Amino acid sequence: MEKEKRTNKYTFQEVKPYNEKDGKTEQLVRMFDTIAAQYDKFNDLMSWGFAKLWRKRALSSLKRFHPMQILDVAAGTADMCIKAFRYLNPEKVTGIDISPKMLEIGKEKIIHAGLSEKIELQVMDCSQLSFDDNSFDAVTIAFGVRNFEKLEESLHQIYRVLKPEGHLLILELNEPQKGWLMKGYRLYIKLFVHQTAKYLSSDQNAYRYLTSSMQAFPKGKEMIEILQNNGFKLVKYKKFTFGVCSMYLMEKPTN
Repeated sequence: MEKEKRTNKYTFQEVKPYNEKDGKTEQLVRMFDTIAAQYDKFNDLMSWGFAKLWRKRALSSLKRFHPMQILDVAAGTADMCIKAFRYLNPEKVTGIDISPKMLEIGKEKIIHAGLSEKIELQVMDCSQLSFDDNSFDAVTIAFGVRNFEKLEESLHQIYRVLKPEGHLLILELNEPQKGWLMKGYRLYIKLFVHQTAKYLSSDQNAYRYLTSSMQAFPKGKEMIEILQNNGFKLVKYKKFTFGVCSMYLMEKPTN
């Protein structure tokens, strides 16, 4: 089992934007700071324009639990933070990200949405959370968990800051696994996304990384096993839009 866990753990963590020498987190800060202004557009490209719908459906799965204190990890430009208020009406959402530039854009969106008193953004690495134990009713991660350099350390920290019976909600992009969908998606990435990305940013390494990390990231049963091995209990697993996106809703048990 340990050997199997290590394989799942390290395959995607070895995918880096620029080189093999520097740490992944260090490179990702540089990358996301560089493409921050274009990231929302690129995310729409990668998700076939369905990202907003996936966020809505995922957050709706938390409604019956009425989370009042929410932590959004890899908050980026704060889309998930803002939508959490639209669909869940919590008391407060705290968003964290390793990229200061992404959060700057997020702060502008929050001001525009009139939620400055409700949403707080902080530069922070998920593997080193500064929050107290049992602080949050829910933790959300949309399209960011594949960027973790230290996945198990990050999951341990999330588990620590969640309240008992609190929930971890993960949304992540997938490459369809077989048949014409896989071939069609790869053709879409090659001919459309990569070509369009050239007009969005001069940092082509960033966009190659985002597609490569998606292909390498564990999905489905493999990802569920990793989450369960780190103490979480599966509540719901769902695939959206022909398997291009997966949702994992997990719970922190009371014991």
